[in-house]
Amino acid sequence: MTEDWANLPENLNPTDAGAHIALVSVADPYTRLEPNATGVVESVDDAGTVHVAWDDGSTLGLIPGVDRWRRIHPRWLPTPMEEVR
Repeated sequence: MTEDWANLPENLNPTDAGAHIALVSVADPYTRLEPNATGVVESVDDAGTVHVAWDDGSTLGLIPGVDRWRRIHPRWLPTPMEEVR
C-alpha cells in the first residue's frame, strides 16, 4: 500500500499503531528528518497528530493536511544483511 495520506486523516486512526510510514514532506523547518525517512506510527491523538517513532530516533509528530507521508508495507523495508561465513 503506497497511498499518500496527507489529505486523508480519516484513513489513519489509533488502531493503526504499528503502521510503517515514509515521510514525503514536513512543514517543520527545524527537523532533521528528510524525505523518505521511515518510522512506525505509535499513536494518533485526539487532535489528529500522528505520533511516529522514526528510525533515526526522532519523535516528531505529523499533522494531517500540513505534513505529507505515505504508508509502506513492512516487507518493503530494508532488512539487515546476514553475515556470510
